[in-house]
Amino acid sequence: MKAWQKSVIGVLVLMALMKSLGVTDSLNRWLTDAHWRFRAHIKPTPFPDDILIVAIDDKSLRKLGRLRYWSRKRYAQLLERLRLAKAVGIDILFAEPDERDPQGDAAFAAAIRRHGRVVLPFHQWQGRILSEVERKATEQLKAKLPPAPQGEPLDVPIAFAETFQPPLPSLLGSASAVGYADVNADIDGVYRAPVLLRQTNEGKLMPHFALAVACVAEGKKLTELLQSKPLSLRFKDRIVPLDGGAIWLHHIARRSDLLKGLGSPVPTVSFVDALTMQPEKFAGKIVLVGETATGTTDIRPTPLDNGLRGVELNAEIIANLLHLPPVRPMPFALQLLLISLAVGVPLWLYSAKNVRTATVGAFASVFALAVLMEAAFWLGLWLPNFGAPLLAWLSSTLLMGLQRLAQEEAQKRQIRQTFSLYVAPEVVEEIVKNPEIAHQEGVRRRVAVLFSDIRGFTSYSEQNPPELVVRQMREYLTEMTAAVQNHRGVLDKFIGDAVMALYGPFLPEDANISALAVASALEMLERLEKLNERWQKQGMPTFRIGIGIHVGEAMVGNIGSIQRVQYTALGDTVNLASRLQTMTKDFKVPLLVSEEVKEEAEKVLGDAVLFADLGTVTVRGREKPVRVYSVQRKQETADLALEAARNITSIGGD
Repeated sequence: MKAWQKSVIGVLVLMALMKSLGVTDSLNRWLTDAHWRFRAHIKPTPFPDDILIVAIDDKSLRKLGRLRYWSRKRYAQLLERLRLAKAVGIDILFAEPDERDPQGDAAFAAAIRRHGRVVLPFHQWQGRILSEVERKATEQLKAKLPPAPQGEPLDVPIAFAETFQPPLPSLLGSASAVGYADVNADIDGVYRAPVLLRQTNEGKLMPHFALAVACVAEGKKLTELLQSKPLSLRFKDRIVPLDGGAIWLHHIARRSDLLKGLGSPVPTVSFVDALTMQPEKFAGKIVLVGETATGTTDIRPTPLDNGLRGVELNAEIIANLLHLPPVRPMPFALQLLLISLAVGVPLWLYSAKNVRTATVGAFASVFALAVLMEAAFWLGLWLPNFGAPLLAWLSSTLLMGLQRLAQEEAQKRQIRQTFSLYVAPEVVEEIVKNPEIAHQEGVRRRVAVLFSDIRGFTSYSEQNPPELVVRQMREYLTEMTAAVQNHRGVLDKFIGDAVMALYGPFLPEDANISALAVASALEMLERLEKLNERWQKQGMPTFRIGIGIHVGEAMVGNIGSIQRVQYTALGDTVNLASRLQTMTKDFKVPLLVSEEVKEEAEKVLGDAVLFADLGTVTVRGREKPVRVYSVQRKQETADLALEAARNITSIGGD
């Protein structure tokens, strides 16, 4: 199985796990709330001034006493003051008769009928068996609900009207409309998408209290505003989408008594003050009556205000229905596209590029995703699922990135194991950083090839004990290896007593590889001279070597069988270098180079070495004679090596 296939499976498993654990939804809720808070901070929206709350607040309770002791006549008095209001929603459940003032309910019902635009709420029964009176009240409630449109069922939650507690029959009969007051919160207790429309099991529409108030304010029946395909509400030129009966809120509201905070305060007057205000103050307004006093349990937290009261949330819902730009969840197809891009782009990058490039590209892709989601939110008021694409990108990037890192580490270990035997440690690290220069699969490249061989080694090995031969060969090859690696050479192999080295496989194209090979050969001769001096003092045999160098194209790479491969070079250049090494016996010189080597190397080493023309020789397998040169140094090899090393990347053509 390929790495990207493993990553796809891993991403799917991680996404499913995070979804099941609630991580995705929690992140999405947090990011969405942060967007609403930021929007309210930099782009505050004033609360519509035609929506007003008459608050049963601390001031009203101080002057009029506790709410439970109020006569219903007080609400009748208030409705008289609100007679010019476009609609009135009283967000209080009047399920029990007024025991302190028997005339209060009648006065209140008469005031509701006179006004003609009053909406009352009903609540859900708390799981108890209904009495005969309660069942009759429920039947009256069901008769008050509008019928659902014929045809395909609406995509809204199903409710059982028998589970709801209506207001008193006299009040219910007088009200212009009713709506359920219960509001659904998300799992974290925050109200973001309240359900505004349900359908009963008997085929009746059950609107939320705030929706019922908006319908009365518009002078329309719910059935006149409802559109089923797609499910939405049409208020004049405004179309408000409903997602499964719920409205995604455009959050702008905060408590009216909260002096500082995010959002706009809901316009509010005290109940006790409203009793003495002129009716003209309420003309054309949508008025909601509800509790805001300290200690109220009707708290509805939102992203902007965790202490918003129920009546204020209803005011915000009405503002969303009638005034604010509608909020829509991002279409599923587009959301799926974002998730696919979040997964696919890192997978492709880490499959096709190196880790560094892929990581930069992956972060660029998540930035692009963020820009798209931000544009959707700020320009179109689409609500993306911020969490899913981000977690998908994170999963894909981590899984694929870790796999690629593991692969690259394995590759680096292989390179170190392969090349540490051939080249200097600093060259190995360069190959690790840039594996392409190794050409491990084979490439035709210009290289300088050096062959060296010990003269008379066969007779030497036969005349001396094995322990001595092994000791001297170890010391000799150690010195020769150092001379090769000091000049960025690749120690190709030891062939018995012979040494084969390459110059150029891991060097820049403009490096003067002939100069490096010649400098390396002269250092080999110098090191051998010092070795011989030491061996002679110890009474051990001394060595003489011959070195041949040629430069040209060769096939380089990992070459061998399935069981064993070695980084080496093949071709005519290698063969000629070997022949030149053999010819050093005939010319009785320790170092012999071809004309190509001489012409290239003397551009840098001309002042340090002396090239002596020894004429041309005929080499088996080549049609043209080869001109050869012996090489001697004019100055200390250390200076020569320093000059050659200093010019590795600069010595070349001219």
